[in-house]
Amino acid sequence: MSKSRKKKGKWKPAIEKAKLFLKSKKKESFLLFFLSLFMILCLSIVYAQKMHDRQNALNKSSDSLLKTSSSVTEQGKWTNTLHTDRKEDEFLNPRPFIDRYNLVDIRQDGNPLDSVGGRIYQELMERESADLAKIYDSTGDTPEHTAKLLGLKRSAILGRYNPQASGQSPDQKNSWAIPYFKNIHYRYYNGDGKEIQDSSNVKDILAMASVYTYQHNYLDEERFRAIVNELYTKSHSYTLSIGPVYYDQGCIHKDAKEEMLAEEAANTAAPVGGETKASDESKAESTSEKSSETATDSKANQNTNATKENKQAQESKQAQESKQTQETKSNQENSQRSSAGEGGESSSESKSMTEQSEKSSENRENSASQNAELSASNLPKESKVPKETTGTKAEQKANSIQEQKKLPKNYCPGHVDLTIKITVVGFDDENGLRNIQLDSIKDLEEQDQKPGSRWHGWDDYTIAAVKRLKEQDWFKDYGLSISSVEKKSPLTEEEISAYMKDLPEDLSEERKALIHFALSSVGKVPYFYGGKAGVKGLEGNHFGATISSSDYKGRNRKGLDCSGFVQWAYWSSVDRSLDFASSTQELIGKGQKIKRSELKAGDLIIQPSGESHVVVFIKWTKDGKMLAVHENGTAGNISVDEVQANYPYYRSILP
Repeated sequence: MSKSRKKKGKWKPAIEKAKLFLKSKKKESFLLFFLSLFMILCLSIVYAQKMHDRQNALNKSSDSLLKTSSSVTEQGKWTNTLHTDRKEDEFLNPRPFIDRYNLVDIRQDGNPLDSVGGRIYQELMERESADLAKIYDSTGDTPEHTAKLLGLKRSAILGRYNPQASGQSPDQKNSWAIPYFKNIHYRYYNGDGKEIQDSSNVKDILAMASVYTYQHNYLDEERFRAIVNELYTKSHSYTLSIGPVYYDQGCIHKDAKEEMLAEEAANTAAPVGGETKASDESKAESTSEKSSETATDSKANQNTNATKENKQAQESKQAQESKQTQETKSNQENSQRSSAGEGGESSSESKSMTEQSEKSSENRENSASQNAELSASNLPKESKVPKETTGTKAEQKANSIQEQKKLPKNYCPGHVDLTIKITVVGFDDENGLRNIQLDSIKDLEEQDQKPGSRWHGWDDYTIAAVKRLKEQDWFKDYGLSISSVEKKSPLTEEEISAYMKDLPEDLSEERKALIHFALSSVGKVPYFYGGKAGVKGLEGNHFGATISSSDYKGRNRKGLDCSGFVQWAYWSSVDRSLDFASSTQELIGKGQKIKRSELKAGDLIIQPSGESHVVVFIKWTKDGKMLAVHENGTAGNISVDEVQANYPYYRSILP
């Protein structure tokens, strides 16, 4: 007998018994069968509903999601506690949700910065502040040095003879370099080349890295850090460009008040197609300027100014009256084509930054050379004065004033603007962060291709998680803000004394009092956009207190902005309120107009446009930079720094 037959005979009794059971228990067997089917159907429905709820959870509002998340505790409390009163039984690594920022591994003190995401957040914010400080400091460089860095010829920044600028001679056209940038334009662009207002993608990067590591290993701090740093490096870039030389209606004879009024007039009545200057430390205003550098049609403007100067220099020559009439007629026609404001901006021709950057250096050289030739030919002969190498300072100043008076009233030595194009790639850009190839995750690509992997790329689910995460209020939800990373420490008495010893012995007591007060304030007053003091001194102003509202960069510690610091320092130290000036624009009209070479400790250096700023001068360093004290927006507090600060306005307030 074969083995198959033996097996069949072995199971035959069992099969017969099953048949007898089914025949005798028909109702019970059918009931059991249908009950099994019903259970399978119910489990399928429950499982499908669970997956559907998971997918739709990301579409709920942030507040609703927080209320329904049982594993996330109240704001600022990032430890889940077991049912016991013993502190040692708390566990510190609850698994987060995909659209909650990674704050695992937080310590017992509950400080959000002492966690995986908190530490990396702090590092990235400090890196961004340092990079912005580097960019902003480059704006304080001279046009001559910036042009050299950009590979432009010197002729690109040559204007007319300027008796107020040191080192210029009326006989040497090559010395007529424009000493500073009149306006500084900050332009922010996203990954698609579109102009934007936001200047930071920190939240985009952190949210993206948090979601990615959640799907892999949310406790891998080094992987998190590597992704964040690589994304930041590959998503930031900036370029500088210098606009063409232009001229206004005359600026040599203006005093501090007149300059302030001229600046205000330019702000309130900017020409069509021109740009609106920022009157305060307003990031929003400086980055929302929709038009790029604009300049008066150079040929028309040169003819205009040249004709005016020729007319003044040759009034006594009757033989050339007819020629002057023709030139005046031509000048009027040119004026109709180009209505220039104080900044020399034209409504008839608005040139984009891209077009300007594409201009060859040869064209710039020709344009600048033409300006120089026109200026030289029409410069009044009596304007030549000996160099300020002999005589007392009073005599030198008198000679300078006398020389300026001999120039035409509408004389302008020329201006030039700087444009900074900053590219910041965001998550939502078509050519955004998701398209950046990362070396830091290449070793995971093979693992991600396996069927059991949780990572399926940037699909609807993970994209929605990043968007939900970066839209949240990180200070309210996680206790994280830009103010959290401030690390400026106050100066010691020894450090303050060292600075004071370097001041000139003949410096006035008022200036010494101002510098001492400003140095004593270092590290004690956070930066806050629009912040002004309510009373003199530190007491009563509640600097450093957390407030519900935040400034345009998310800082929420009560403090001062740069002009607020200057006004408060003068008010508190020497009882000079400066008429409670509320902006850098208003500070232009205070005190006496001075040259850069005449700066003394306590004087102000002001940049009212672009990233507007003001610093208090202390002394010159060995390498030719300024040592200044200021409310430092990038560092987040009052600080003492070496700065270029080659700004257009220098003001002396104190004797």
